[in-house]
Amino acid sequence: MDASLAPDSELWMFNDVPEKEREKKLTDGGLDINRLANISLVNREGNAVIRRHLESLPLESFDSILILADESVEDSAIQADSRSLATLLLIRDIQAIGEETEICGTERLVHCGIRYGLTHVEAKRLPYEAMAGQSHGGSFSKGSWIGEMKQASDRSVIISEILDPRTKNLLSMSKISDYVLSNELVSMALAMVAEDRQINDVLEELFAEEGNEMHIRQADLYLCEEGEELSFYEIMLRARQRRDIVIGYRLVNAERAVINPPSKNDRRKWSSKDVFVVITEKE
Repeated sequence: MDASLAPDSELWMFNDVPEKEREKKLTDGGLDINRLANISLVNREGNAVIRRHLESLPLESFDSILILADESVEDSAIQADSRSLATLLLIRDIQAIGEETEICGTERLVHCGIRYGLTHVEAKRLPYEAMAGQSHGGSFSKGSWIGEMKQASDRSVIISEILDPRTKNLLSMSKISDYVLSNELVSMALAMVAEDRQINDVLEELFAEEGNEMHIRQADLYLCEEGEELSFYEIMLRARQRRDIVIGYRLVNAERAVINPPSKNDRRKWSSKDVFVVITEKE
């Protein structure tokens, strides 16, 4: 993360492990805090499934939120997933302050072991420093905390780690897509390397701090003019000249990207507002 994030970034670590014990765990794991160049660590203690503890955090200021599986309950994957999903739903509800929030699929979640009062999480909060900025008339300035909180859910990315593949089916029914199935990713990587050892070099390159990684590139990097008609193969050849490997694209009006398109010979008109998914080094 230190190699990928911009300078002066902050990494807030929030869990119930005491700070001194946490620093020892990080040090034993190989972290040298003095070598961090772009990020600074901010430690906070609390329980991530207790609403009032989460409310003590400036959630409106975070660009990204990563919810990792609780190692204290990792022996029970479904219990770890329950805690992660409870935290995800609570954060979403806190960010949706001022709105009537309905938790979709709550009954299904409770049956899977989440019993943290999710059916009653519609109560809203005033952030820890909010009252200082509230006027007597009940109105708020344009740049006040309430405006920031209303925009937070659109601005920040929330990713939750899940361990049990069965939870993925639950998520699809509950329309919660902000997750990464870490165990499945590891299994797929092992299967690919077992099938072809050379794949390991590709994975090491993609996941290393430096070198090639996935990027989004504007289409005008590969187009000579607006509306130029090209096949995906021709786009790939032009990208090769820039030492880029194009693996997919997203059209300007499309909601999702197309990865490894099946009809690479079909010619189409491209807009300069289209984007391509490429593997390349950071410029």
